[in-house]
Amino acid sequence: MSGGVSNVTVENLLVWDSRRAVRIKTAPGRGGYVRDITYRNLTFDNVRVGIVIKTDYNEHPDEGYDPKALPALKGITFSGVHGQGVRVPVRIHGSEEIPVKNVTFWDMSVGTTYKKKHIFQCAFVQGRVIGSVFPAPCDNLDRYDEKGNLVKRSASQNVTDIDYDI
Repeated sequence: MSGGVSNVTVENLLVWDSRRAVRIKTAPGRGGYVRDITYRNLTFDNVRVGIVIKTDYNEHPDEGYDPKALPALKGITFSGVHGQGVRVPVRIHGSEEIPVKNVTFWDMSVGTTYKKKHIFQCAFVQGRVIGSVFPAPCDNLDRYDEKGNLVKRSASQNVTDIDYDI
């Protein structure tokens, strides 16, 4: 992805018995952008990680890439996400040089199989949660009620709760 991906909608998706349900992956050296992506009406059944956004994938065909070409990730929305048997519902791993911006979670309820303090795993992500989202989302996301009123501003955009042992 050296050019860009934008204005994509993924909807009415059922993913079962999988390691990863949906993911966006990129790295320094890729350049370009991922923006205005919408995931709607997703159902996960027995998946290890439901949603993954990873900015340190680090696969390049050769050494001839520009490590200063940084991708931009923004405007990614997840609405109507449901399921059961999910070990980690969300893992967003942005970085200081490639933060993930303007991520929205809305109407999400995922039954988990792995009881850990931080089920949502986030690093260098900015965004919001609208209405009811289960399990509890990352502390670095702003909280809004169903009518779009700000309930709680995040304390930090750069908190990291990532645990890659899962």
